[in-house]
Amino acid sequence: MTSTAGRLAHQQKGEEGIGSNERAVKFSNQEYQTLHQQCLMNGHLFEDNCFPAESKSLGYNELGPYSSKTRGVVWKRPKELCSEPKFIDDGATRTDICQGALGE
Repeated sequence: MTSTAGRLAHQQKGEEGIGSNERAVKFSNQEYQTLHQQCLMNGHLFEDNCFPAESKSLGYNELGPYSSKTRGVVWKRPKELCSEPKFIDDGATRTDICQGALGE
């Protein structure tokens, strides 16, 4: 898809409400309410099969499973880091979270 066609398709989806809270785009067929109910019924905390808490999820090459940079990494849940964790505090702007390249 050309960049113009891609922009138009993205714009059209936005105008149709796709990607909004009401019409969220599911990743790997995951739906928050369903996952939440399953966790409550099973009495387990959520574990994402697409991003397991294992060394291979950290990256490759410099951040790969056998890298000295990732040796000793301990996976923790937010409550293990502080008593009242917050994903976003006092709002967010487009520059608060920036995508980058792993291992650089």
